[in-house]
Amino acid sequence: MKRMTEAIEEHWKAMLHAAIEETAQQRPLPYFDKAMVEIEIVTPRGSNNAKLWDTSNRAINVIINNLKGIFFEDDNMEHMAFSIVGRWGEKGVTMIHILDFDKSRQIKGIT
Repeated sequence: MKRMTEAIEEHWKAMLHAAIEETAQQRPLPYFDKAMVEIEIVTPRGSNNAKLWDTSNRAINVIINNLKGIFFEDDNMEHMAFSIVGRWGEKGVTMIHILDFDKSRQIKGIT
């Protein structure tokens, strides 16, 4: 089980860093004093998918740990916040949006 977990983590790290590298080639990467990380997980409907979609079964920690130091200093409450949403879709995909925390609060009307 431990080897499978390590393999999944390495898979996520490789995907994240490939996406970061691709974005960096197109434009400079932003860096935030405090970031809002929004993670959207789209899951195809299937017999076991309703049971599998559980935040503890997701690579959230791997995602956030591999964003810190690149987009924000640390994953503590002074430097980032995050949200996770799941929804059904035709194909499985994870979308990650990283925003300036203060601007995201203004857009969403959070005070």
